[in-house]
Amino acid sequence: MAHVTLSMIVKNEEKHLARCLDSVKDVVDEIVIVDTGSIDRTIEIAEKYKANIYHFNWVNDFSAARNFALSKSNGDWILYLDADERLHKSSKEELKKITSVNSKSGYYCHVKSLDSEHGRDNQMSYVRLFGNSNRISFNGKVHEQILPALLENGYIISESKILIEHIGYDIDTGQKKEKAKRNLELLLKEYRENKSPYNEFQLALTYQVLENYSEAAKYFLLAAENKSFNVLYRAHSYTSLALIYNNSHNIKEAEKCLIKSISLRNNDAFTHLLASKIFLRKNEIQKAIEHCKKADIYNRELKDGKSNNEYSVFLNEEEIILSGFTIARQVGDAVLSKIYYRKFFEYINSSNTPRKEKVISAFEKMITNKSLDENELKILCNYASRKNLQLIISLIRDYPEINSKLALLKSMLQLFPDNPDLQKSVAECYIMNNEPKNAAEIYQRLAENNNEDPAIYFYLLSFYLTDGNYESLNRTMEKIENEFSNIP
Repeated sequence: MAHVTLSMIVKNEEKHLARCLDSVKDVVDEIVIVDTGSIDRTIEIAEKYKANIYHFNWVNDFSAARNFALSKSNGDWILYLDADERLHKSSKEELKKITSVNSKSGYYCHVKSLDSEHGRDNQMSYVRLFGNSNRISFNGKVHEQILPALLENGYIISESKILIEHIGYDIDTGQKKEKAKRNLELLLKEYRENKSPYNEFQLALTYQVLENYSEAAKYFLLAAENKSFNVLYRAHSYTSLALIYNNSHNIKEAEKCLIKSISLRNNDAFTHLLASKIFLRKNEIQKAIEHCKKADIYNRELKDGKSNNEYSVFLNEEEIILSGFTIARQVGDAVLSKIYYRKFFEYINSSNTPRKEKVISAFEKMITNKSLDENELKILCNYASRKNLQLIISLIRDYPEINSKLALLKSMLQLFPDNPDLQKSVAECYIMNNEPKNAAEIYQRLAENNNEDPAIYFYLLSFYLTDGNYESLNRTMEKIENEFSNIP
């Protein structure tokens, strides 16, 4: 009977380690934990699981630490995880089956990174399970890889359905940025030594998290245009470029990148949803509808396990519903609106939403322009989350009762004070309620944060002109000329 070693490197992982080890303790025969300098309860927790614990002086190289852990691993098979990961319970039997005999093989496992803040989980496939050999070693200072060494040594690489959940990125934007900053210096150092498309891709993702979009675009383009690179990563790079161009109002370049992405991979839900938004901006309604439908189809296939790609982004259903609503509103299509209302209510009904009947009832009243009482406004506010905020804002927009709408939006703004779309919606309500000064104060705050929506600056132009504030008027005109001259 073959034996399995769980091989890990850790540092200050008291928050996650127990859940990780609980997920694998009955399917591995040995736990090897290499600690690189913990000062919390990490070692104490590892000892409870009878792990073999070793200490390694950190040298700014993840592969060096991984290889030290490998040197201490005695199993016939190696499963490697991070402390903020866990083996999904549905995968235990397959792991046991694969490792029941010795084999010179490596297996792709699906690593699903959860992101509850934005409702966009992503899934990538990595070789996380492989036959042990002293010839095998990791390479890469940050995003360490084992696959090159396996291929060099004649391993057979196969797909598996093993699912590993990664919760390390299920954190807020500020924490993600801190994590990205820590990795950036190591990534740049590695890239200077090895200008591979994989390192370009990882640099692009890191700069994207840091919101340095010019550098992100530079490295996405390098990765995308390297024809020797993995086709799915190239497709994702083109999609990411399209997103960056779209956000900077360069629709022509965004469309070009989307066409290239879809030519490489035509079943990615995120790419089709972005295409729907871009074609809507171009007023190509039929194309927008078609891509929105494709996004829905491919997203369902992905969630049902019918699509098995090395790199995938899971969309929250509410994001697709929002796109459908937006298209229907722009063209005044009542039939299409009803289709997406039905989808929305079906989604709520199938979810774990508390008091879902009352939530649906409150939304139905709002959609049909009926009065909402204070309790119903509270129900709608409590339903709001970061991942469905855009959808709720969209549904509120056409509600005619200004006072109720303003009360709901202001309550939501207390929960999500940094959301620019929510701030803009409150400002729009102030305008409709003949409170231009309050609207201008919100738009001024947004402008100070370099918001890229030109409508903000055009409203401020009008307000400053009416108010006789010519200094601010001239400053705003300069901003428009410098930032938005490329918009067709």
